[in-house]
Amino acid sequence: MSTTYIRERNDNMKTKSELSYKTIEIRYKHINKAFVKLFLGIVAILLFAGCEPKDIFEEEHTNIPPTGQKIVRVEPDDGVTRVNSLPKATKENGDAVYELERGGVYYLEGKNVISHNVTIRAAYGTQSLPTIQPVSDAQGALNSDMLRFEGNVTFENVYVNGKDAASNNIMQRLFRLDKKNLSLRFKGCFVENCRNFCIRTDNSGSKVYIDNSTFRNFALTSDPANGRLFDSRGNAPDTISITNSTIYNLTGHIIRFDGAVANYVEVKNNTIYNVGYHFRIDYAMKAYIENNIFANVGWKAGYKADPPPAFWDLKELPKSDSYDPKDIKIYIRNNNVYTDQAIKALYTKYPGNYERIPLNSVAQTMIEDGRLVYENNISEVLTFDGAPPLPMAYIDKFFEILNTGMSPWADLPFYVDENGADGFTNNETFTFRYPSSTVSATASTTNGPLGAPMWNQ
Repeated sequence: MSTTYIRERNDNMKTKSELSYKTIEIRYKHINKAFVKLFLGIVAILLFAGCEPKDIFEEEHTNIPPTGQKIVRVEPDDGVTRVNSLPKATKENGDAVYELERGGVYYLEGKNVISHNVTIRAAYGTQSLPTIQPVSDAQGALNSDMLRFEGNVTFENVYVNGKDAASNNIMQRLFRLDKKNLSLRFKGCFVENCRNFCIRTDNSGSKVYIDNSTFRNFALTSDPANGRLFDSRGNAPDTISITNSTIYNLTGHIIRFDGAVANYVEVKNNTIYNVGYHFRIDYAMKAYIENNIFANVGWKAGYKADPPPAFWDLKELPKSDSYDPKDIKIYIRNNNVYTDQAIKALYTKYPGNYERIPLNSVAQTMIEDGRLVYENNISEVLTFDGAPPLPMAYIDKFFEILNTGMSPWADLPFYVDENGADGFTNNETFTFRYPSSTVSATASTTNGPLGAPMWNQ
């Protein structure tokens, strides 16, 4: 195994966030016999295999790269004399695992493209997660995209903050996949702050995976059609997978298909809270949406009573040489979809806004012909132990003006933070635990709790 060290560390570097998530630390003694290391790795895997579900950011330290895989350890930036160490390292070293120092900040200035197949992960340890954050240049200019990809990229146990470290301005976009058939993965990450979208595909065949992570604060308050987690831009993705994660505070879509046909979509075991758009599917050939909590999702009302607006908004796929709508199979089951009374009251307060029913006519037809399985879905209002407050002043104004333009009220609060400081602190993040006495606590496909596993273990 070869190791490259990227040095020139500034010893006076200070991190913008103080994170201290509990990890499981496994220390290996420096024994040269390869078979001993392999044995210890196998034992560790067996010991922890029965510990799911585990807390977010919790590391088991059993991911030992294959023999010969290069590990590049990247020293942090100081934001003044040293920026872009991470993309520079990937350009110089190519395909590799890039380990970021815990507690370090990795500043991204200007346009940065990762062209190789890389894993970017936190180094082993118990200290705070490494931070990836944009910084404007000497002229105050901030690039529209934080990172663009021309290779497959995996992020593991990193904190991504889309807020400019110099000005506190919010990035327009965080991640863009430029080429065909790229893979993008997030494992145990915390990602926040952008205005337009977090993930965008500019070509077809992409595979995007989000697991055991938190994504929050994607909002453009002047134009709330923006603020999306995933945006296909009409480019047909191969796979969209969102599992075991917490997603909250979006003005826009969780997934914007934009007329693209996805081969496979799964949204499983997630807690999703305060999202403007309902769940619109156009289109998915196979989809599993199950064991989720959708709390105050789709508060953007419908504006026509006929046909009535629907939460599960499916469209009929036209037949083509590439796709036959008869082959569609969608499972929507064992989800809790509900709206707090504070939002429900606005439908009475502001007539002209129409509350969404569960299914539209296309969905009903798909149930009848066996292409949609819709079962065991409930609507149970939950009381979370530490969820952020709903931005009711903003939502109220959105209802009042019937979505005719929010620019004059863009300053109304929407973004949330635990303590008013940049970044977040361990044990001070918003939490989404709910009582074990609720129906949701045993309503999953396995008779366990709905939502992200980390909240109800």
